[in-house]
Amino acid sequence: MAAWRCLAALRLCAALSLPPPLPLPTPPASASLITPRAKQPLPAPSLLEQAAISLFRRTLRVHTNVHTSSPGYEGLLEELRAFHAVSTAREQHVASRRTMESLGIGVGSLFRRVASRRGWAPLALAAATQALLPFLVGEMELTRRAPDDPRGGGVLVRRCRVLEQGGCKGLCVQMCKLPTEELFAEQWGVPVRMAPNFETHECQISFGVVPPRPEDDPSLPRGCLTNCPIAKAAEAASPARPLPTVPPAV
Repeated sequence: MAAWRCLAALRLCAALSLPPPLPLPTPPASASLITPRAKQPLPAPSLLEQAAISLFRRTLRVHTNVHTSSPGYEGLLEELRAFHAVSTAREQHVASRRTMESLGIGVGSLFRRVASRRGWAPLALAAATQALLPFLVGEMELTRRAPDDPRGGGVLVRRCRVLEQGGCKGLCVQMCKLPTEELFAEQWGVPVRMAPNFETHECQISFGVVPPRPEDDPSLPRGCLTNCPIAKAAEAASPARPLPTVPPAV
């Protein structure tokens, strides 16, 4: 009983000291009207981050069958872009979810059974995200889960590496946002909303918040970003054809 009281007290103290979440972005209707912030050089990864990136790439390759010789994070982005260019939205969605399931080694199902209904579950998942995933998305900060909710459970990604370095809305939506939201709701038993900002490359993650349907999500503009490398490559290969658009989620 004392342990539960201590956990509750820690949760309350953490929630009271957390900053509010990032306001929901309100992008223009067309992604082509967005001017993304200039890229910043990636920091040199630590040995632990290099190992994590290598493990993530090996697991992803099992489900995409895409390999490149480029090392490190840039190699990961090349593989993501290559798979995105030749696959459907649903195939990307499935490959991403299976990759996350493989890396989770059953932890999600266990969490769903023993912890998903606990009041501290969103805060615990937010803290784990901040601790475990900087190698993939960059630095993060814990926040409250919603503007009108003082409880913890939010994570603000300051400059999402996938979004900033990848430069593609489709990679963000089909291989990160939608499969992650689906995975946590179904396997971990806790809803999560991800609200990327395609101009600033920030992303507000809110555990314990039910996400809207993709077609109703105000953070998702239509079409491709102006400087999307995948769209540019497709245009160069077929100059007579219009720029491709990201297909709607299934």
